[in-house]
Amino acid sequence: MGPQFGTMGRQMEDYPLKDFYSDIYTSYDRVNRIFTFGRDLKWRRRAASECLDPDPDKVLDVCTGTGDFILEVASQGREGISLTGYDFSKTMLQEARRKQQLMQERNSAPPVEFVEGDVGAMPFEDDHFDAMGITFGIRNLVYQNSKASQHLSEMYRVLRPGGHLVILESSRPDSAIWRFFNSIYLQFILPYLGGVISGNLKAYRYLASSSRNYYSIGEMGQILEEAGFMIGKSEPLFLGSVMLVVAVKN
Repeated sequence: MGPQFGTMGRQMEDYPLKDFYSDIYTSYDRVNRIFTFGRDLKWRRRAASECLDPDPDKVLDVCTGTGDFILEVASQGREGISLTGYDFSKTMLQEARRKQQLMQERNSAPPVEFVEGDVGAMPFEDDHFDAMGITFGIRNLVYQNSKASQHLSEMYRVLRPGGHLVILESSRPDSAIWRFFNSIYLQFILPYLGGVISGNLKAYRYLASSSRNYYSIGEMGQILEEAGFMIGKSEPLFLGSVMLVVAVKN
């Protein structure tokens, strides 16, 4: 039996994720830069390149947050490509639109449409997108989340057959030694410094805990296969603390 999203044997009580992100949106990017030592920018460039590899006409960024990933896709994308960023947080999307406006003033990258809504009920037609990306967001959809299966089903629904799903996410390292040090970092350092910077300790306790306890790259692949995807690429980054996974809709 494969992973069950951490919900078996207990009544699920979802985290107040929308409240968390509404509180930390102004410091979210800064904290990401600090706690990944700036590597998240390089990882997003890699993920954007993977997303654009099949030359898609329509790309969706799920859990777009402040828009870093879809704006990176825009900077690499060709003229005429349709780009959509989707998120449930109005304040995060406001920041994403502000960053897009600054980007448009600097260059002529393709525009991005930012849409607010629930991943469990997306307002898009079946098989609508050629490619989809989600960076440091899928654990919010499946980690101790009562709607995990619904979220994965919706992502599968709106992606066309043969379309690519690119995931960049925290991962549980295979190495026991590195897993120990990674766990110390996520349990005792990240939540408190993130809390100081953002002013919301609860939000960063959740973010650190979900990163520390999240699936390994192999388990993530199994979850995606159970949802109907075929794994095309699985690559550990940062000694296995981060995963880059490319899945294809069967």
